[in-house]
Amino acid sequence: MSTERPAILFDLDGTLLDTPGAIAGTLHRVLAETGHGEVPDERVRATVGRPLTAVFADLTGSPEGSAQVAEAVSLFRELFRRTVVPEAAALVFPGIPELLRTLRRSGYRTAVVTSKIRPSAMELLEPASLVDQFDAIVCHGMAERGKPHPDLALLTAERLGTPARLCTVVGDAVDDMRMAVGADMRAIGVTYGVASARQLAASGAGQVVETVAELARSLGQELLPPTVPASRATPVPLA
Repeated sequence: MSTERPAILFDLDGTLLDTPGAIAGTLHRVLAETGHGEVPDERVRATVGRPLTAVFADLTGSPEGSAQVAEAVSLFRELFRRTVVPEAAALVFPGIPELLRTLRRSGYRTAVVTSKIRPSAMELLEPASLVDQFDAIVCHGMAERGKPHPDLALLTAERLGTPARLCTVVGDAVDDMRMAVGADMRAIGVTYGVASARQLAASGAGQVVETVAELARSLGQELLPPTVPASRATPVPLA
């Protein structure tokens, strides 16, 4: 009998936690404070989920290795840590803790695959009380190439001991879907984060869902009852 267990690989921002709005607000603030003026909100939001060096290189027109980008990244992390991280527990999408517990009870392996560096990922996952629900947490910089390349997904599968054909990537961004396709994994897009259903499908999503409950059904699961009443996360003030 095969001992191979299927695995679900979750993106973090916009998939597990309702952080995209807070991230975009922090990006705007950093751009303003570093003298880069008005950048259209649509353009800023389109960068959410990418590594910060790439984001600020794109938004400022500076090389990724430049002092300007390093300054912006440092300021972003300081502001995010001060204004958003303390609200991490409230930012968990309703139904996510129950889905993770249900998946693990059903024998699935679970992992986080994120474009955040590990310290930035852990500073959200720990106060959100989600760390213990994952068998692996794979972050930007742990493989040669980040999203949308398949490297992080393939590294995760290796660490879980699960073949790529038994892995499903769940994410809210185009890069998540492209990573899954490149790794020959099933891709499920969620529309409650950053990208639209059309964008997710065009990027390779085999299925697109609108809610956590619908995601659970697409994974063949019935959610366990919540341990505490869940409410929709409220916007985090950035001032």
